[in-house]
Amino acid sequence: MPTGYCTLGDLRRALREAELPGDIGQDEQLAVDAIVAETEPLVKSLKRHWFEPGGIDEATAIDIPTGPKTRDDEHDIPRHGAQVHGASEEERYRYRENSDALLESDPRHDRHRREERSDPKREIRISIGEYDDYRDDIPAYTRIRFDRRDVDAVNELHVIGADGSYTDWVDSSDYDGGVGKTHRGEDYWVRINNGGWSELYLDVHAMDDDLASLSNAVYVDLDYGHEGIPRNVRRAVALRAGAEFAEEAAIQIPENATVYNVETKADRMREKADELLEVYE
Repeated sequence: MPTGYCTLGDLRRALREAELPGDIGQDEQLAVDAIVAETEPLVKSLKRHWFEPGGIDEATAIDIPTGPKTRDDEHDIPRHGAQVHGASEEERYRYRENSDALLESDPRHDRHRREERSDPKREIRISIGEYDDYRDDIPAYTRIRFDRRDVDAVNELHVIGADGSYTDWVDSSDYDGGVGKTHRGEDYWVRINNGGWSELYLDVHAMDDDLASLSNAVYVDLDYGHEGIPRNVRRAVALRAGAEFAEEAAIQIPENATVYNVETKADRMREKADELLEVYE
């Protein structure tokens, strides 16, 4: 059964309020298609999902989501800044007799600076704490924002190692973490911010000392979704679907039928839907 965030009853009410034509009973499949067509784009544009664990009683032709969605994503470990062109090249010095460069630094100092720059961990952007080679007892977290809001669970968390292989921090007994601020101080934790924005915090000290790469370094399998479909969301989907349904139905009405400003009313329905969804952006 097709999935949507509103019922045919919601769609009927939206059409009735807008005084738009369309017989849902006669064109039920057209109505269902309109609801489904407006649901998936909403998930992608707002980066979130809603569900009703017990479903909705009046939903017959539409399958209301009853649980979270699962998503498998790939992420880079964020760097602390852009790399300046040429900065990764070795610096070359030409020393001359009585050169001031001899007073500024020596070859050993320059080699030490190059070795520091080659450490991938020193390129990682730290969001909480301070990365220190000698203080691994104090977490230094780097932050990754997930592509979906309202993360409910982290099922797998694969982090790259020194040899390019990946370790699942969730499955391994060597790492601790979870969703929620009760896990602060552990190897990883997920914070749910205002508006459902979900961010993963990884302790840099828990990573291998010499990471193979910071690109495509984290793979995560997660569940996401907000329990309860808000009335605003149901109505917005019904309005958008109603606008599409009315425009399709108007095409099928004979020329001598009385149809007033179908397109104008449909545009107003879409505008109202956008207003209802602003709070979730």
